[in-house]
Amino acid sequence: MMGMVGRIWTARATGIGVCLLMIVLSSGCLGRSPTAEHYVLGSDGLLSIDQRAPDLGVLIGPVRLPAYLDRPQMARLRSGGEVELDEFSRWLGGFQTNFLRAVSLGVARQLGSIRVTTFPSSAPFSFDAQVRVHIDDLVVVDDELLRVRIRCAVLRERSGVPPVFFLHEVSVPLENDSNAGIIAAHDSALASLAEQIVEELAR
Repeated sequence: MMGMVGRIWTARATGIGVCLLMIVLSSGCLGRSPTAEHYVLGSDGLLSIDQRAPDLGVLIGPVRLPAYLDRPQMARLRSGGEVELDEFSRWLGGFQTNFLRAVSLGVARQLGSIRVTTFPSSAPFSFDAQVRVHIDDLVVVDDELLRVRIRCAVLRERSGVPPVFFLHEVSVPLENDSNAGIIAAHDSALASLAEQIVEELAR
């Protein structure tokens, strides 16, 4: 009797094992879920190296972001005002970090200064100026262009020097609607922003 029961349990266990094996194999055949790709700004489209103010110390930031940029996913604006977040295309370290990196690299190259850093900073040198940034718009619209509207304030550390405010507003057509095309448009827009910042700093 016990032998019969043992054989029944063995058969059941074997059946369960076969079922589990089939589930594992079938899930492998279906393929893995797509993994997110991560992107950085400021690697391409940098401004040429200049020596406009090599001794100038500049702090870039802080920066205020709209809600759709204050997250890791890349955003696209669709018709009707819908913002589409791409779960599989993300900013490495977040958009704010990438934005500040790209702008500070552009400013540093144009000034020819190694005393350019981003907010918050523990740099072992003083600053002659700070650039505060408020992004109103920096979004891909209908996979056709990058719409840019950024307000900046340049504050001098010298007492009695009033801040300078300016608006950077451009539309950058996309070469294509791939992620590479979107990154290239961002780099182009931020390089032109860095150039405008340097124009104000060098006055």
